[in-house]
Amino acid sequence: MNLAETEIDPVAHQLEQALSAGRLPVEYSDWGSRLLQRLHQPVRVAVTGGSGAGKSALIDMLLGKVVIGRKAGGHMVEVCYGRSEQVVFETASGECLQQPGLLADGDVPQGTVLVRQYLPDPQLRWHSYTELPLAGPVNRQRDLLQKASAAVDVILWCSQEFTTAEQALWAAVPDSSKDHSFLVLTMADRQIMRGVLADRIAALEPVAAVEFLGAYPVAAIQGLQARVSGGAQDASLWRSSGGKQLFDDILHQVELGRTSDLDQAEMLVRKFGGGTERPAPSPRQTTAPGQTAEQKIGGGNGFSEALELLQDRAEQMLTDAEAGGGPRADAVLSACLEIIGELSRELDKAPDSPAAQMAREAVQDGSELLMLCQLEQGEDAAIDAVTLLVQLKKELAGDMGPS
Repeated sequence: MNLAETEIDPVAHQLEQALSAGRLPVEYSDWGSRLLQRLHQPVRVAVTGGSGAGKSALIDMLLGKVVIGRKAGGHMVEVCYGRSEQVVFETASGECLQQPGLLADGDVPQGTVLVRQYLPDPQLRWHSYTELPLAGPVNRQRDLLQKASAAVDVILWCSQEFTTAEQALWAAVPDSSKDHSFLVLTMADRQIMRGVLADRIAALEPVAAVEFLGAYPVAAIQGLQARVSGGAQDASLWRSSGGKQLFDDILHQVELGRTSDLDQAEMLVRKFGGGTERPAPSPRQTTAPGQTAEQKIGGGNGFSEALELLQDRAEQMLTDAEAGGGPRADAVLSACLEIIGELSRELDKAPDSPAAQMAREAVQDGSELLMLCQLEQGEDAAIDAVTLLVQLKKELAGDMGPS
């Protein structure tokens, strides 16, 4: 990691002080709280796929030692930082059974539903690994995957083939998660011996280019062997196994996420972290007299009408901003924030469903980006903001469709 912990701690402390003192306007406080939480926890990397896909071997390779081995047994396994090597087994009855050492060296108690492995590995201060097995009915697998997408930051999908069934399952993952995901073609050495790897990569390349950051053929056992030995000859094996490229690119994603959170936190601290409390910006009128934005967006006319309004308003503001003769940039930015705020409230009223949850997450991400635009100010930021609304409308319409 190039980003030092000493760079994060002062900013996190300043942001925490600003939140505690109430210096952040109400529309920024939730965002600031989420940023603070992310700065205080490691980036979460989920390793998922079907049974026998090589998930445990891949995690062991990334850790550089046999930690899980063959003991996962279909359980969810979290690997995170701890002062000593220790395993905690959570049972269906709510018990937490502790055992010193590594999961690979012991036995899993009956009734275990979750395994948490602690390791004194400094890198795990920055990111953790979670093995997420997918098994059982397709609906259950889809629900697990969608819940994981909302809870983790990076996803590694392990598979030898990435079959059409797996592709259908992956299609339900939000695009925001796909942007931080890797397709790992496991057991690459066996596929080379069978003479199928090159053709498989060529066939999956169009899919991987759209659905993932890329496809990574990996021979995890050879990669682990190279990391454990650590000699000059093994450095070559580490590269040829495919493990080094994957490992480096995962760390790059971890650092990108950390840097993005840090940059956003610094912007909030610079604008609102001073000793004097700043008042929230006064609301600007962005709807017709006598009609609230909530009435215009909701209006009881259904989600499709809300999306059409979002499209129309965004396109009109984009035209005005590009023409230079329309509203001021600060007014445009405030209008964008009001629109997305009302859309968020409308979605909160919708019945819970995977599609509704995905829409809420997309709107939340869009809201944070709009806040960044407002902090930056200027005509370019205003154009970026209304462009984001148009893109958000297209994404929501594709995910949920008309109500």
